[in-house]
Amino acid sequence: MTQIVLIEDVKIGMYLTRIHESNENLQVKSQGVIKSSNTIENLRRRGVVSIEIDDEKSTHLAHKKKETPPKVQAETANTEAAVEKQPFQTLSIDQQLKHLASADRLYTQAREQQARFVKQLRSGESPDFDKLNSTVQDIIDSVFENQEALSCLIMLKETNDYLVEHSLNCSILLSLFATHRGFAPSEVEDITLAGLLMDIGMALLPAELNQKEGQYTNADITLMRTHVDIGSEIVERYADLPDIVQEIIMNHHERIDGSGYPKQKTGDQLSEQVKMANIVDAYDALISNRNHRSSNCAQDALEKMLDDRGFDTELVHSFIEAIGLYPVGSLVHLQSGKLAIVVQKNRSQPLKPTVMAFYSIRAKHHTETKVINLNKSNDKILGAVRPEEFEINLPRFFRTVLLNH
Repeated sequence: MTQIVLIEDVKIGMYLTRIHESNENLQVKSQGVIKSSNTIENLRRRGVVSIEIDDEKSTHLAHKKKETPPKVQAETANTEAAVEKQPFQTLSIDQQLKHLASADRLYTQAREQQARFVKQLRSGESPDFDKLNSTVQDIIDSVFENQEALSCLIMLKETNDYLVEHSLNCSILLSLFATHRGFAPSEVEDITLAGLLMDIGMALLPAELNQKEGQYTNADITLMRTHVDIGSEIVERYADLPDIVQEIIMNHHERIDGSGYPKQKTGDQLSEQVKMANIVDAYDALISNRNHRSSNCAQDALEKMLDDRGFDTELVHSFIEAIGLYPVGSLVHLQSGKLAIVVQKNRSQPLKPTVMAFYSIRAKHHTETKVINLNKSNDKILGAVRPEEFEINLPRFFRTVLLNH
């Protein structure tokens, strides 16, 4: 049975089937249970006046005669209501910066939560997995709200705790990748959670190993690889998680050609989700500065992965489609002599994304920020570059110039 509910009466747990009335003529992108207040606020902000809900599929108590058991709630609440969003490149510069600021706040909060989780593990406390589930839902909500804005932040490597940022970035990238692959919402949740947890065993390795400069010895590598078993033991001890999460933790360093670890499995022994996690884990590691090596620009990292027989080539191509040939957040050198950040990928013309130019290479100083849709411009990308090549502190620029804080 369905009924119409005014937006001010919408509650978490209602199952959204369609937008009934909206000032912006919005359409439902996917039906599902409304699982966070952020979703309700997004609907209200987009001018939704009323929605249609399905009472039988709703999990909130106000529309149930009997309380829904927790297990049934978990099984039913496996999807998030979503509405079509306005393309990033069609927004004004002020609107784009507003989206970036909102994503930055979410990213900062999620990073702080992940840091607390890692600190709990390192101190021997019982980790709070409920908070991780909240982080997962915030990531998924933000990916739908404006994935370009959130994707920008993946490229801003600014803390000394590689594990925290790497885990968060893998989670975001897996959410984007799984959504692009058409996974069911419940599957997107599971794989997003797996991204936060798959390297969590590294939290219990000696600090000097993670901070070591120079090449790892064979003994270092052997010790580093134990993080897979350690991570698996952690989640078995403290949480009852979906099987796919445990599967990804155990196998995210395996490779389809049998060259991975810990069990040298091959392609036919690895699920699609595991192969996706392999790709995301390696990609974020390649674009990150480590004490023992410098980062790659995103384009070089993707080219290396296409040449690596350890990865599923079809899935690498799919990953590139998901994040763009020039991923959002990448720093690129324009023919006009400007440096720019990619802010919107172009599915039909991958070499012509929308960028935000901000720096003159010739004059060696920041310029007025300008959004350029390269599909409608004579300017073009000469190549991706690393911020270090131009002595640019990209995180500082992002926050002090773009976001004014």
